Amino acid sequence: MNKFLVRTLSGAVYVALVLLAIYSYALIESRKVGYVLFAAFFLFVAIVGVYEVYHNLRVKDVETHRTMGYIVAVLTYGVVSLSNVCGTALALRLLIVLPVMWSLVPLSQLWHHDERPFASIGYTLLPTLWVVLPLALLQRLWIMNPLVALMMFLCIWVNDTFAYLTGMAFGKHRMWQRHSPNKTWEGTAGGAICCMAAAVGVGMWLYRPDCFYGGQLQWWHWVVMGLICSVVGTLGDLVESMFKRSCGVKDSGTIMPGHGGVLDRFDSLLMATPWVVAFFMVCQMVERVTGLL
Repeated sequence: MNKFLVRTLSGAVYVALVLLAIYSYALIESRKVGYVLFAAFFLFVAIVGVYEVYHNLRVKDVETHRTMGYIVAVLTYGVVSLSNVCGTALALRLLIVLPVMWSLVPLSQLWHHDERPFASIGYTLLPTLWVVLPLALLQRLWIMNPLVALMMFLCIWVNDTFAYLTGMAFGKHRMWQRHSPNKTWEGTAGGAICCMAAAVGVGMWLYRPDCFYGGQLQWWHWVVMGLICSVVGTLGDLVESMFKRSCGVKDSGTIMPGHGGVLDRFDSLLMATPWVVAFFMVCQMVERVTGLL
């Protein structure tokens, strides 16, 4: 089959699954079930991402404790998922469990005989911190408003597309040749401008403040979100390129024909999501403080 056709079909399935995961609550008319389906879909994505990290590290003959890594990854996802739907006090108590679970990895290392024990500990925890936590935090954006979760993907897609097109048309100055020789400053700037414009245009057009727990978002919220997705997302792409180069692989996986693996498709999202969540949390805190004054 033609490679372009395979890539197109694979991309269409990917987009359809993301949209279905985000808006399944509307189809079944249940927010609770919709949240469970959203969380379940990205748990699957997270597990595949964890597998890709460990598989590529194995190609490089890097020692990891995969069984313990999977256990910690799934437990971390579950704890963060529960904290997203709990009150603040209970959520904080749940999150305290995370360091306890993560400590299981260095403690279990005491029974292994690795020449580089702390390297094994770090690589075992890597997919939990890099892949699992951001995908679990994505649920908080969905709870805030499903459109905000959708806009994360839209901003990443627009940024990647227009960075490529702008770079092809006007790119002259290499951005970070050591990690990604094809990226240019011109392409990055073009992607950022289009990303922010799309965030404002689509966000202001589709946003409904009465959906779930979302407050009123202004145009500048969407501008900042677009800027974060562009800048931090681009750096996330470079981080994933750095990982693949260090492992000596071209693609992180093969689950998406023509596109590669989960890490190849979600690299920008994984890095940008915690920043966007932090931004909206700061905005909510400021609103509460100013409302008390």
